[in-house]
Amino acid sequence: MQLTPHFTLEDLYQSDMAERLGIDNTPPSELTPNAQRTAEGLEQVENVLSFRIHKHSGYRCEALEKILTAKDFAHWCALHAKSDADWPEYFARKQHPKFEAEDFICPEYGTPYEIVKLIAGSTIRFDQCIMEGTWVHISFTESPRREIMTVTFDNGKPSYTKGLT
Repeated sequence: MQLTPHFTLEDLYQSDMAERLGIDNTPPSELTPNAQRTAEGLEQVENVLSFRIHKHSGYRCEALEKILTAKDFAHWCALHAKSDADWPEYFARKQHPKFEAEDFICPEYGTPYEIVKLIAGSTIRFDQCIMEGTWVHISFTESPRREIMTVTFDNGKPSYTKGLT
């Protein structure tokens, strides 16, 4: 399904990791409006960058999210005195399973730092734009906060800082 000139629904949920693991990453149809909003936001990102982005990870079903965020979840549990039983609480906070986020790079434009800096200074209505090491996470919600963050990793454990550092 073509969502915008450069993005199809399938583009935004295709996952090599899910395919390798035999996980069906097809989103439920009720998330199509979120996929549409994300695709429209990504079109704006490409317009600002003047280059096509290289998508890494968009929609993630729960099974895929559980695998990809295992270290982050364990760290969250330790920080908040939670256990594996608290997965539903953690999962409810995630934007990829809601079809609201995309992780990407755009080396033709520059580094993740340079990309986030440009997006932060643009008029794009995003929820979060996060420099996550070697990639950029951007999300689009009905009520965007325009939150800029930087993530650093220590042995796979993320540490979030407001702003671009």
